Amino acid sequence: MKKERIRCRFGRLAVVVGALGLGALLAPSAALAAPGGTGHTVSITETVHGTFTDPGATNPCTGDPGTASFDGNAVTHLTFFPGGAEYWFTFTETGKVTVTWAGVTYTGHATVWANGNWNEKNSNFTFTLTVRLFAPDGSSVVGHQVSHLALNANGVVTVSFDKLSFNCT
Repeated sequence: MKKERIRCRFGRLAVVVGALGLGALLAPSAALAAPGGTGHTVSITETVHGTFTDPGATNPCTGDPGTASFDGNAVTHLTFFPGGAEYWFTFTETGKVTVTWAGVTYTGHATVWANGNWNEKNSNFTFTLTVRLFAPDGSSVVGHQVSHLALNANGVVTVSFDKLSFNCT
């Protein structure tokens, strides 16, 4: 049951990350999509450097609650046709992670990557997560997740999977 809750949490994270990244990039597109647009693709790239804290960082191995701090870089890229409903985005965030679970502090690295593509014939979304965390007592949390969703022109899901794998010592 814990694995299902974690899988669901990471799946929600993928949707939130994708929606936030896409929403931030689509905001200026309304003006560009007005009649008389350029007719060529428009690309927008946003780069963010900084630190954020997640007070709801659940240990994927034990279910223990914790707080994680992430210090790194994020890049979001969007390409679209101003007068149409066709666009592509990618989001990558990578950096150092410090998290404390049950009084043990782990440090390491994490990378999140997501992409989405939409056009009149299909759409798809992919999310990956890679985490490598180590504690001074020798314990570790190393994991990877891949989620994918593909839809046809009618909005019917044709492919959907979420593969989550963690090794804990």
